[in-house]
Amino acid sequence: MKKIPSLLTFIFLLVTTACGGPFSTTTSELYIVKKAHSKDYQKAWIIAFDPNSITDGKEIKIMVNEPMVWNLIEVNKTYLTTYSKEGENPRVLEQIAHRGDDDSIR
Repeated sequence: MKKIPSLLTFIFLLVTTACGGPFSTTTSELYIVKKAHSKDYQKAWIIAFDPNSITDGKEIKIMVNEPMVWNLIEVNKTYLTTYSKEGENPRVLEQIAHRGDDDSIR
C-alpha cells in the first residue's frame, strides 16, 4: 500500500522533469546590443539588456525564430518585447514592437 503513493510521486516527478520544467514569460523594454546567427543561418538571436532592470548591464541572449523579424531588428535601438523561457531551453522572442508604435494609433 505504501508503494503506490511513492510510485505516483515518482511518475509525477518524471513527467514534470520530462516536460522541460518551469515556463516563464517576460515583457520588458530591451536595448539591442548585437544580432547574430549560426553559420548555416538556421538559428538567429539578439543580445540585449533591459535598461530598466535592477541588474544593470546584464546582457541576455534571445532566440528569434522568424527570419523576417530578425532582419527588421536594429542594433542600438530600444524595443518593447515579450520573450519566454522554458526549463533549460534558451529564451525565445514572442513579440517585439518599436517603443513609439502605440503613439501612432492615438
